[in-house]
Order: sequence, then structure tokens, then C-alpha cells
Amino acid sequence: MKLAASLLLASILAACTLACGPEAHEKPKAPPCPPPPEPALQSVVVGTIGKMHMVESRYGLARFGDVFAAFKPELVLVGARVEPFRQDQLEDASFEMTYVQHLAKAAGVPAEPIDWFREADLAAPPAPLEPYDVAEIEKREAEVLRAPRLYTFDQANGPELGEKVLLATAAAARHRGGDPLAARRRAWIAHLAADAVNRHGKPKRVLAFVDVLDRPAVDLVLRGVGYDAKTPVDVVAKSKEVLAAGDIPGEVLERYRAQLTRAKDKATQSSGPEKTFWEDRARVLEVVVDKKATCCVTQAALSVH
Repeated sequence: MKLAASLLLASILAACTLACGPEAHEKPKAPPCPPPPEPALQSVVVGTIGKMHMVESRYGLARFGDVFAAFKPELVLVGARVEPFRQDQLEDASFEMTYVQHLAKAAGVPAEPIDWFREADLAAPPAPLEPYDVAEIEKREAEVLRAPRLYTFDQANGPELGEKVLLATAAAARHRGGDPLAARRRAWIAHLAADAVNRHGKPKRVLAFVDVLDRPAVDLVLRGVGYDAKTPVDVVAKSKEVLAAGDIPGEVLERYRAQLTRAKDKATQSSGPEKTFWEDRARVLEVVVDKKATCCVTQAALSVH
């Protein structure tokens, strides 16, 4: 009798343990949610710093290769004018665009030029202030547009500088009657960028290399035609792939030497603002050739003496 009662009590306790134990209150875990699908169209716009790549040790040309390897573009947009690009004479563009073109060609990726300007425009004085008494306001609000482009890779391609440039561009337009020369150039860049991606059938991954001051405008136009923007800094940080850094290829250095010869000839044949433009290009190319397109020199070394 006692044995039967003991067995009955044990059975009841076991049942209670199963029914009331910690596992009884745990619900089956739901499977984790799948990650959101990658956007169909993605873009990255790299802000370059022109001749300051020869000054800033933290933003050498090798960083372009890092972005290229991490993002794997299907189309590259280059900050160069159309006709010189077609003729493979990029001395009018900033020297880093020659290296960008080399990267695209080596990877078998099509490249399209999207810059537009006249030499006289770049050396022309800014449009007059309207009204005349906003000089100090405009100077403060648009200061970043006139400052040397001495930025690291992270600074040139981060949100803080992008916001400053966007607001400064709007300020210059407000205070200088629309800033017509700069506005016209940006409109052409927007047109050429949109036209390039459409002619190539809206590739899934578009990578643009433009002057850091043009980066916000190009980013906006690519967003406007349907691309989901990624920052170069994030793309590189999240990728394990980088392009092995090495010397600038001999082919690129030969192109720089040819560009230097043509730039000197154009400086000799020009006058006024155009002469100033070509003298500056020639001086930078002299340093680039001498240093084999690697850092570092002083800012003074890049100035026309």
C-alpha cells in the first residue's frame, strides 16, 4: 500500500515538473528574419581631391583601387570632359582621372566622361554678389568651396563634408545671382551622368570618381535616376577585398609624360585665363611625373612660380 502511494506521488511530481518547469513556458523560437534584399541599383560616388592627392599621405591613389575592388562596378563615371576623354588626352582633367581610367580599363569595365567646363570659366572671377553687402555672409557660408581640398579619404567621402559642400553651393547660388558659371557646369555634369547610365541600360553598380566639391551633385542625380547610394567609406570598411597596392604602372606614367608635353604647349599658345589654367595643369603634371604620382610634396611645390 505504501509502495503504491509512493509511486503515485512520484508520478504526480513528475507530471508537475513537465507541466510547470521552465520549458513549459518557453515558446518555440521563430526562425531569424532573412536580411533585406540588396537594392537592384547601387551607386558609389568617390570624391577626389585633385592635386592634393600629392600632398595628403592618407589619400593616395591606392584608395581608388580599394573602392574598385570592394564595389565591383559595372560602369565607371569619370570626372573628365567628353572630347579629351575620347581622344585619350586627359591633361585638362585632374591627374587622378587618368589613373581611374586605367583601373576601369584593366578591369574591363566601361568608363564614361561626365565633366563639362571651359578653361576660361575655371579661371574667371566669381559672379558679383547680390546684394553687394552680403560679402561677409557669403564668405562664411561658402568658405569650403574656396578652401584647399586637403582631405583624407574618410573626410572627402564622409557625410559631414558632403553636407557642408551642398549647403555652401546653395549659399553661393543665393548670393551670386544663381552663380551662373558653376550652375551651368553642374547642370551639364548631371545631364552627362544620367545620360551615361541610361545609354548603358542602367547597370546594377555604378561607380563615379569626381572632384570632392562635385560629389553631392553627382550623388543626387544618381539617386534621382533610381540608384541606392552607398558611401565609399562604408563600402571599403565592409569589404575584405582590396586592390594590392603597388607602384603606379609604367603605362600610366607614360601617359602623364605625354600630358605634360601637351599642357606646356597649350600654356605657351594660350593667353589670359586659359594660360593660367594650362600653366597650373602643367606644373601639377611636372610634380606628378617627378614623384611618379606618389605622395608627398608640399602645397607650395604645386604652385606656379
